[in-house]
Amino acid sequence: MKKFRLNPVASLLFWLVAAFVLIWTGPMFFPIAGSTTSFAAFLWKFFGAAVALVLNLRLLRRAPGARVLGLRPSMHNLALLMLGAIAGGVLVGLWLASFRLLVPFHLAPGAITAFGLLSSLGIYLFGALLEELAFRGHALIRLRERYGTIVAVLLVSLAFGVLHLPGMTGVNAIKIVILTGLSSLLFCLAYLSSASLWTAVGLHAGMNFMLHSIFGAGGGSGPALFRPAYPQPAPIGYDPAFWSLILVQFLCALGLLLAWRGGATLRQWRSR
Repeated sequence: MKKFRLNPVASLLFWLVAAFVLIWTGPMFFPIAGSTTSFAAFLWKFFGAAVALVLNLRLLRRAPGARVLGLRPSMHNLALLMLGAIAGGVLVGLWLASFRLLVPFHLAPGAITAFGLLSSLGIYLFGALLEELAFRGHALIRLRERYGTIVAVLLVSLAFGVLHLPGMTGVNAIKIVILTGLSSLLFCLAYLSSASLWTAVGLHAGMNFMLHSIFGAGGGSGPALFRPAYPQPAPIGYDPAFWSLILVQFLCALGLLLAWRGGATLRQWRSR
């Protein structure tokens, strides 16, 4: 008897709903689970990542010929995780440098504790693993099998943008979908160019940790090591933070795209 398999788009919708449940349900009933520094939030993200991993492994076991996720523990994958995290930190640094050219600011000391900083590192790591498994795992693999890489990446990035919509309305909702969708493109390219989801997890976690917990520049209210202090109001005719981040992410995505295409060409040449 042939095993039933969801249509790839239906599979993506399943993962979008699952990610909503795993990410937002806990904080809905236990607000402390939505913190960026509490141990309860760390446990919730760890639980969510574990559920997503088990679901991915079970679903991929039913998909003959599916590409592996490249998550097997090894020194090579640890190096990819660290490389991705460093790249995420550099990307945030480039954004802050470009943003400062448009809106002068300085970094003032923040209020995060050493325990809070360590907890936030774990929260962003397992939060990134959860989201990468949901959107760059089984869902991306199924979509690539049916529709090819370009369509798969676009659909996954749109869904990833929708995941970040809660609490956003109007123009801000459009901006968050664009920003997170472009981030998804970066994470997809990191995964595809390295053949390991750990690279995307590192990039994702590194960006979030540096943006929110180190520089406090992500617009959240959680504690951070530093906080931007503005001596004068920002321009009101446009959003310099949005446009500078779009530019930096676009340039980084272009670099990853060239690296991925170059790596594919090299592999083809070696196989001849």
